[in-house]
Amino acid sequence: MNDLLGLAPVKKFVSTLGRDIEKYFGKDSACIIYLRPDGVFYAQGLYQWLAQKKKNIVIGTMEDDGVDLDESLVKGRKILIVDNDIVTGKGYKRSMEALRILKKELGIKDIKFAAFSDRVGVADFAVAKYSAEAIWSFAELDAIDLKILECLAEDGRAVLADVGKKVNLSSVAVKNRLDKLLKEKVLRIEATLNVDQFYTMCAQIYVETDEETVERLIEKLEKRQEVYHLVRVTGMYNLLVGVLGAKWQSVQDFIETEIRPIPTVRKIFITTGTVPILPKTISPQFS
Repeated sequence: MNDLLGLAPVKKFVSTLGRDIEKYFGKDSACIIYLRPDGVFYAQGLYQWLAQKKKNIVIGTMEDDGVDLDESLVKGRKILIVDNDIVTGKGYKRSMEALRILKKELGIKDIKFAAFSDRVGVADFAVAKYSAEAIWSFAELDAIDLKILECLAEDGRAVLADVGKKVNLSSVAVKNRLDKLLKEKVLRIEATLNVDQFYTMCAQIYVETDEETVERLIEKLEKRQEVYHLVRVTGMYNLLVGVLGAKWQSVQDFIETEIRPIPTVRKIFITTGTVPILPKTISPQFS
């Protein structure tokens, strides 16, 4: 770790953010907490640089959900969480929430986040920022919501009281959060079918036609059980239809019945493969 400040990325991290972070810490006691596995290099480099200035600073680590945190290190201090990058923002939200829960109990003065690259624009300090769209909307989901959804994704039949224990909430509070997400249509609860229990292959059908026919096809095919994928595309074709089949004949019958007879369909191109790696499930259609 002695040569970290000589590494180009670490050097850039410290030279770009060091003075702003030093200003944030001010004369207060401070703690740098890095997220494993990639935050360690930037955190150690920053720690070395600040230590040369005789700052009252310590360094520690934790998982992004707060596991393995040495609470004695953060007590009564300003905190800076450090990671390599923020891609979706989920790790950022979990780690910030984990420390905020402890803020009052441990007398933490403030909590900020630093990353080399920030793709969603949430870090307090970042060398590189990108405008890539975030997968999760922070206006709709917070770290606790994400943890609740993670628990239910692992076991959709989980008892809310058990979910509540994992996120430090009562079952009523968990239910209220789920009801809010359902009302805002952020979340939908439904039964799904395992694809590989009903199908053995899939086909990608590229269709070239006019816009009116695209609209009609979408309206018709989105109700078909075997259609798992419908996308408007650009280029030679303007609609992509993903179809599941138990055998090639069933896919062929679908094409000959639903697509080829339409006079305005000018061209069709087909590729086939095994059942999809993703999605693994599909929604049942009863209409």
